[in-house]
Amino acid sequence: MGSNQYIQILKYSVILFFFVLSRNLAAQDRTSNIVPVTKTETVQVIGKVSNSGSQNFRSNPSGFQTAIQLDETSARYTSLPEVLEREAGLRVRSFGGLGSYSTLSIRGTNPNQSRIYLDGIPLNNSQGGEVNLADLPFDSLESVEVYRSGNPIGFSGSAIGGSVNLVTKKDSGKPKTRINLGGGSFNTGKANLSHTGSYKGIGTSFLVLGEKSDQNFSYKNDHGTVVLNTLDDTIDRRKNAVFERAALFGSLKYQIGKTELKFLNDFNHRIHGLPGPGSNQADRVHRKYDRNTGSFATDTKGLFVDSFRLETRSFYTAAKDDLYDPLSEFSKGTPNSRAEIRQAGFQITPTLYLTDYHQILRGFVSLEKESFDRERLTSSNVVGRVEPKKERTYSSFRLEDEIRFWNSKILLIPSVTWDHYKDRFPSDEPWYRKQDPFAGDLKKTTFTNPKLGFVWKIFEKESWDVQFQANVSKQYRIPSFLEMFGEQGSIVANPNLKPEQSENGDGGFIYKTNHSFLKTKTSVSYFTKDMRDMILFLPNSQFTLRPENVDSAKIRGLEFSHREDWKYGIKFLFNYTYQEAINTSSSPYLHGKILPLRPRHEFSSTFSWKRKKLETGIELLYIGAVFRDRTNEYINYIPERQIWNYFFTWVIDSELKGSDLNGNSKEITREILLTFEVKNFTDKRISDLIGYPLPGRSWYTTLSMRF
Repeated sequence: MGSNQYIQILKYSVILFFFVLSRNLAAQDRTSNIVPVTKTETVQVIGKVSNSGSQNFRSNPSGFQTAIQLDETSARYTSLPEVLEREAGLRVRSFGGLGSYSTLSIRGTNPNQSRIYLDGIPLNNSQGGEVNLADLPFDSLESVEVYRSGNPIGFSGSAIGGSVNLVTKKDSGKPKTRINLGGGSFNTGKANLSHTGSYKGIGTSFLVLGEKSDQNFSYKNDHGTVVLNTLDDTIDRRKNAVFERAALFGSLKYQIGKTELKFLNDFNHRIHGLPGPGSNQADRVHRKYDRNTGSFATDTKGLFVDSFRLETRSFYTAAKDDLYDPLSEFSKGTPNSRAEIRQAGFQITPTLYLTDYHQILRGFVSLEKESFDRERLTSSNVVGRVEPKKERTYSSFRLEDEIRFWNSKILLIPSVTWDHYKDRFPSDEPWYRKQDPFAGDLKKTTFTNPKLGFVWKIFEKESWDVQFQANVSKQYRIPSFLEMFGEQGSIVANPNLKPEQSENGDGGFIYKTNHSFLKTKTSVSYFTKDMRDMILFLPNSQFTLRPENVDSAKIRGLEFSHREDWKYGIKFLFNYTYQEAINTSSSPYLHGKILPLRPRHEFSSTFSWKRKKLETGIELLYIGAVFRDRTNEYINYIPERQIWNYFFTWVIDSELKGSDLNGNSKEITREILLTFEVKNFTDKRISDLIGYPLPGRSWYTTLSMRF
């Protein structure tokens, strides 16, 4: 009850900060003449923002966030799930090896409670809510931004778990081209060509890619008895796990006066088989997925007055998701389907730098619309049923104030977001067959997300600094189309579902050093989530399920991250997560149980050494024991696992241009790299989900040429 009262107080008082503290800060400005003018000027951004750090990070100073720079892995054979699972607080669940269906959990939440973006463009769809990481771009990315404390301003949607932003490559000024040719185990091969540069003031970046792998690896089939009986285990081979994909990415950037214009287009094509669970593998079931995302963004600094900045973004995404089951291996009747998803939106982010009042006012307005069409087809691709179109219109308004005290030693960041959803699903069922005969086809949902951030810069020295930061917020998740409108024959619609809600909090310290021979960053944080009205599918009849708001959970955890970069080419990374994710629902079968696939302990570590002609390193990923089911049955217990990886890169040729006073090279203009990797070299065989094994030992080589 105390926690609920606190959130209510936060919700209705957060706007008062915008007015009451403004008066106090005005008085502070009149009475404190000892503040240097240069400190105030650093708040005034007129197109000369420091290049250090992401702009999204600077607008979210209290959040616990990480930027994963992908240039460190540009010459290796890796993927987005592999990069994400090594970060503290992140857990990837996979249905197989490379290219398989994978989802992301942040701080113990469900995959559909997190948001994923491409340069701020939302990628979650409303049909299921969660995002398949294998459908996302990777080779066209410059970095991956992870936000554990909720969305920064400029990102639409409420995120109970947190969010991930995929940042695409930017123009490099001077033309740069990279060609990667890779291959390895399970008949895997990949080739991509990327180029960045600036031509007559137009910044360009593009990439073309092709990849294929059969992923029919051998695995240990436990026949459903992981711990109770190991005598029946056999070594089987996966089948129908082949996938192939192609990608085409391009962006243009141009400056007109104070305004920067950016065009972006990302196309992704994938065809992959669906092998099925365990011994019951399918032979011919496969999926074809095509997605094209385009956007136009502007960024005007110093609009009308020097202290005003205006950013806009418009986007459109069209996706086709087709399922083929020619032998009716998954279902009978109309096993094939053809779906189309369309998303469009327009966003405005104004920023006002009130330097005289030691504040930065930020706003965000978003209007988005999404539709989902699907046809059910027979195994011979004859249309059997056309489902009614599902539509969602979403609008959001957010107001945030970054208030600075005592020469910017303390920051207070109150914000509030108003979200409005309008869902429409015209049912073709007669009124007498509906669960609720009087239910209409239009549903409106509104909620408010308050948030308060706090930063205390305890020490700020020339070569090191320490700061404390904390956040408290209330976040929601709107039910998906599948949950509200159901699935004919299997899931009964429940349009009366309430949004899931969570009261979130975190706090901790960040310590940074920057010496001539060593750079370090250490972060330790404690987080808590109290989730209510979680949606659970309950039996409605012998053959159908009905979603209800009956589940709840409490998550408590600790995150620790440490990174060292030595002048002598040594790099060390260590990430650790401890969490207790406990079900608190009223059901006696679930209350007090550990949420499935949430390990209590998880850590990753990387140690590498880089010299002029080589780089070598070893990686460790430890995942603690978990249960694969909600009732924590012993038969679904998965022991802890350790995954070891090793890589070696040989610099075949390189050309350096420019040097400093000490003779150290400044820029690499040409290089040829050959990388050899072995993943899971101890051949640990395990599975996240029942019947969907992960690969054992695998080998990869990559030839990377840059000029």
